[in-house]
Amino acid sequence: MSYFIIVNGEVIDGKEINLSHLLLNNRVEICQKCWFGFGGIPLLNKNLERLEQQLEAVNIPLPDFFQNKREVFRVTKRMLNKNMFYRSGIVRFTIFMQKKQVTSIITSHAFKTFDFSFPVDGILVNYSSFKKQGDNQLNLYHFFNQPLWDAALAQLKDTYYLNSIFLNENHSACDCINANIFFIHNKTLITPSLKTGCFNDTIRNIILKIAAEINLKVVESENIQPEDILKMNEIFIAGEESGMHWVMGVESKRYVHHYSIAIHEKLNAYLKNIAV
Repeated sequence: MSYFIIVNGEVIDGKEINLSHLLLNNRVEICQKCWFGFGGIPLLNKNLERLEQQLEAVNIPLPDFFQNKREVFRVTKRMLNKNMFYRSGIVRFTIFMQKKQVTSIITSHAFKTFDFSFPVDGILVNYSSFKKQGDNQLNLYHFFNQPLWDAALAQLKDTYYLNSIFLNENHSACDCINANIFFIHNKTLITPSLKTGCFNDTIRNIILKIAAEINLKVVESENIQPEDILKMNEIFIAGEESGMHWVMGVESKRYVHHYSIAIHEKLNAYLKNIAV
């Protein structure tokens, strides 16, 4: 069965192109992953803006194809249809720069679910042994975090933990592997501020707005210490690629599961409403 990808704006059969020169030789690689579902790509424009920001951070020019967001949507939908990906999944936009030559590749991966995922079972998380530097602006972007995420995932092998909380140089909570983290204490939703060095996923601000809509007070904090986390009532993590997960426990501490259900329902309603 053929698997279709987009190379420099053109939909092609993946079997018809050899990309080994990009994978085997030295290159700079910038990636942005975008959820699709409800018949569209709801956060496409936000993700393309984030892709452009990443490229600007490392002084790589935005390929001409990405200048026209309508065309990017049209061609990407064509790829998804040719791959028969009709439910939900992830589109991966990757820009390679090798010897001043820029190549763009768009690939896709399908999920079995129709909506933005939120598994019934909670997850256990621990604290990563790796620390983040809060004053590094590159922490906002996917390409800078990916090596850290890969290393943290490797540490979780053969453990019960499925994710890790990163702390910064001030021992304050930042984020998790490929996701932002949200704490609920009484009727307040608390999340690490961007000044902590947390990853800025496209879902983050949407969740903050939804929390306010269901009458939760929203606080972005620079100083969420591990001892503060012990006092929380509920914790969940969320990322466009990883979906939402409620945290059953942080190491030996256990938590309830309540507001995250309502937030997930409203998040799906929002994504469905803006799907194009």
